[in-house]
Amino acid sequence: MTDMSERVLIVDDNESVREVFRSHLAEVGFAVDVACSLPEAAKRLAAIPYSAVIADVSLSEEAGTGKEGLAIAAYIRALWEEMPVVILTGNPTSAAAAARLGVDAFLHKPVSMRWLGELIRERIADRRREPASLSAS
Repeated sequence: MTDMSERVLIVDDNESVREVFRSHLAEVGFAVDVACSLPEAAKRLAAIPYSAVIADVSLSEEAGTGKEGLAIAAYIRALWEEMPVVILTGNPTSAAAAARLGVDAFLHKPVSMRWLGELIRERIADRRREPASLSAS
């Protein structure tokens, strides 16, 4: 079970998807917030310290490029290098761009909810260990 201090932000424009992710991650012990757009995600990220972010690569409500999840990843990497970011997609064409941004995982839908919870837990732990292992070198 995860300590409830581990807060995760889910960013997806589909309400059903957000609810499934929110429900499952809360069930396995995460505190979970949701956002349906890039501006809402940015507002939440500025106000609340998150342990990880899971974002859909394309938020159709945005009048944008169809790669708003990558914009979220770029925003996070610019401000919080240690925060794990997982990008979800139904279309694999953005994988190379996601890798260049240093996302922790680029997953294709559908995703195993059990596996996703374990992945988030591992990435949070890995990111917390990285600074200590780098300074020990």
